[in-house]
Amino acid sequence: MMWRQLLRFGMVGLFSTFVHMVIGFLLIQSNWQPVMANLIAFTIAFLISFIGHLGFSFADQDVSLSNTLWKFALVALIGLAGNEMLLIVLLFVGDQTEIMSLWTSTGCIAFLTFALSKFWAFRGPAQLR
Repeated sequence: MMWRQLLRFGMVGLFSTFVHMVIGFLLIQSNWQPVMANLIAFTIAFLISFIGHLGFSFADQDVSLSNTLWKFALVALIGLAGNEMLLIVLLFVGDQTEIMSLWTSTGCIAFLTFALSKFWAFRGPAQLR
């Protein structure tokens, strides 16, 4: 059960990250500022991620939709803040292209959002005992 949930979480996460990256890439290529492009891409990926995790990754959990939504939104905002801060640092340092900086910041923050989602946001009441 744990491995199946982990696999499903990874699949949803990879898909939403892919959507995030494609939209971010397209917006940056269309001369949007990288930080704003990342914010828009993040918002769309958040919606896909929440729906996917609720209906697929953690479908077997007995969670409250409203309770889980605010928790996952907080997890996502923590991830967004970390992603934006890391992106700004990477852009400032200038060792990578804008696109590589976006990939690096998003990839690093994915590990944090996984842990917070699994162990807090989508944790059902039966798991709290």
